[in-house]
Amino acid sequence: MTEAVKFNTDIAGMLEHIDQLTPEQIRKEYKALPKELKQATTAVIYRGNSPMNGDQIMCVVSGIKTKSQNDKTGVMAQASILLANMHPVEGYKTGADEAICGECPLRLNEGSRICYVNVLFNNGSQYKSVTNNEVFMTPRQLAVILAYRQRGIRWGSYGDPAMLPFGLIHQVMSLSGVHHTSYTHQWIQPWFDKRHLVYSMASIDHVNTVDMLMELQDENTRYYRLVDSYENLLPGEIKCPSNSDSRKEDGSRKITCAECGLCAGSNKQAKSIAIIEE
Repeated sequence: MTEAVKFNTDIAGMLEHIDQLTPEQIRKEYKALPKELKQATTAVIYRGNSPMNGDQIMCVVSGIKTKSQNDKTGVMAQASILLANMHPVEGYKTGADEAICGECPLRLNEGSRICYVNVLFNNGSQYKSVTNNEVFMTPRQLAVILAYRQRGIRWGSYGDPAMLPFGLIHQVMSLSGVHHTSYTHQWIQPWFDKRHLVYSMASIDHVNTVDMLMELQDENTRYYRLVDSYENLLPGEIKCPSNSDSRKEDGSRKITCAECGLCAGSNKQAKSIAIIEE
């Protein structure tokens, strides 16, 4: 048994076993869903307190029915962790986004914001949608819909998935069996639930380094590292396969995140990922 497998086994021992839904269960439960949920394009699946500072947060999932327009990720549902009572733009300008992003170095800092997320266009729309007409669905209902439509999910299209209870993500992923991507900066926090590393890549940047990760977490933890070039990758790393310069004849990417599926934490037996952020 390799060390990577041993690590996965150790973590798996901490998890509640949840059987994946059978095709018959999926069809039966989908058919029984209220019409409102079948037609929903965006829904809230969680409201609660941030483990970072106790502020009210929510998890909003979009792209449940319509196709994502994200060129890199491809067709995936997008799960964002938002402030429950504040527009995302106001949140990052005032620093209130600490409740959903923690101390992520990519947040607004001394007037500079490195984070690539367009909170006005993407997450502003999500916030407005649920504020005007909130549709709530349970994690199981979301799992049924994802499984029925065979649609993967991107945890943390904005905000950090580790701000959510691990059990919520575990239930959706175990029941649905769909592919996913997920990343977390919170592995450095004392309150961090390390079970999140089953599904999430540990995010590495100019502040939170690989050496720090190896010291605080298991040495076989998979990570996603921002780099300036691909010339000097570390042992155990590969270049992100989703290359914006590699295109099909129709102009679409040859490989999207939905097709790749490597950024899935220790749940996936693979090398860590290095990327020049686009």
